[in-house]
Amino acid sequence: MTAAELYTKLGLAETGERGDYLQFAMSGQELPNHWYLLVAKRCDHLILSDGLSAECSIVACSIEEHVAYMSTSFWRNRREIWNVHHRGGDHGVMDLVVRGSLPAAFDDLRARAFARQAAAGGQDAGVDYVAGIPQDLARSIVGFQYDEINPGIDNAGFRALRQEATGPLADARRGWWKFWQR
Repeated sequence: MTAAELYTKLGLAETGERGDYLQFAMSGQELPNHWYLLVAKRCDHLILSDGLSAECSIVACSIEEHVAYMSTSFWRNRREIWNVHHRGGDHGVMDLVVRGSLPAAFDDLRARAFARQAAAGGQDAGVDYVAGIPQDLARSIVGFQYDEINPGIDNAGFRALRQEATGPLADARRGWWKFWQR
């Protein structure tokens, strides 16, 4: 799916601004391996819905650093094929929830992260290597990780995006779950 097709499908438009993805509420850029990266600043942004995967494959990530919540999932044909997430917080550093048919890279990434965690002191370590597994898995597929320098990717070249008045994201942001909202 091209960027234009993606924008039409989701009801997005470019604002004309370019910069680092952290500058904008939502931004996008085509990656060197032809994946298109959409970044939204909220961990629970509605862009994670399953509807888009009817026409393309999606690697979806959610990150909430202050509680060490990290997740990555792969979607195709409106179905979640696999999901890996680290719930963080009270679940502890050794927490990793896995479901589905994972790519071959997962076993090695998991083994290395758990070995590093054990070497650092396991559950009592002052670091959480297990939390990085979902994002490492995403990087192994799409070639981008939010907290690293990504070769071949222009960090100042992200296109600022806005939600149009119509489309699935506009309809969803009306907050059906907020019964007091008009």
